[in-house]
Amino acid sequence: MTTSVTKDINSFFVSVKGVTRALLTLLFILQLTSQSFSQNNVFSARIITDINFSQIRGDMLAGYHRIGYGIGTGVGYRMAPRWNAHLDLFYRNTGAKNSPYDPIKRSIDIHMAQIPLYASYLTWWDNGLSRFHFDVGFMYGRILHSTIRFPKFEKYSTFIRDDDYSVMTGMGFWFSQHHGINVHYIRSLSLILNVKADDVEWQLYYISLQYQFRF
Repeated sequence: MTTSVTKDINSFFVSVKGVTRALLTLLFILQLTSQSFSQNNVFSARIITDINFSQIRGDMLAGYHRIGYGIGTGVGYRMAPRWNAHLDLFYRNTGAKNSPYDPIKRSIDIHMAQIPLYASYLTWWDNGLSRFHFDVGFMYGRILHSTIRFPKFEKYSTFIRDDDYSVMTGMGFWFSQHHGINVHYIRSLSLILNVKADDVEWQLYYISLQYQFRF
């Protein structure tokens, strides 16, 4: 039988309810200001949804078998004719999972609040709209909740770190002024778990498929 061990961070600044309130507040602000954003064509506002495929290096669960989700909002700023800067607020669920063909189910669930900061190089122009863009940047994540369903590692649940620092790269395509998709590869620069005495190190990797709506 596989049991599970859970770690929660019960801080006002990082609670799931707090993140939800922040996302809803930012979404409300974006809706109120979207008209002025579009008028000057310098700022943009977006709603983003995410499906991700993740794995953790060092957890003995090879492969991008863990399917997670995410939702967020973001603002963009036109720095130059071919460059946009983006600042997002995101809630994302990632982790790791063994093969679906394995009879014994093991998994690691990581829930994070994230702040991605990245730049986009704009190309393939069509009547003033950049259809295609390349993205590169960094991301700060705060781990809100984690669950380990793997007996070998359950004793380390309290050692999972609160903060995660990642690098991201990818590309995206706009079907129209309002609807677009992104594909991002994200890799942690820091370790989410590091127990030197037992030589246990975890590092998070994932591929994110995103739909975004731009006001």
